[in-house]
Amino acid sequence: MTDDTYVSSGWHYRYGWLRRPELDDANGYAYEEADGDVIFTRRTTHSVRAYLDCWRDADTGKKYLTFTRLPVKCWAKASK
Repeated sequence: MTDDTYVSSGWHYRYGWLRRPELDDANGYAYEEADGDVIFTRRTTHSVRAYLDCWRDADTGKKYLTFTRLPVKCWAKASK
């Protein structure tokens, strides 16, 4: 449970993330955040693209991104 507030959802590129397949390794599939940090995910559905959720931290008010917890079948609806 979190007191953080849901803001929005969308594909990784909507939030300035880049898919970086040349950096894939044993850690998983690589994504580069807008600030240059590289994030790895082992979820096979992230091999091409990733769906993210944007949240606002209840304490600081800052926004942050997480990989969505929605099932993959929900992503098709989000694409429309």
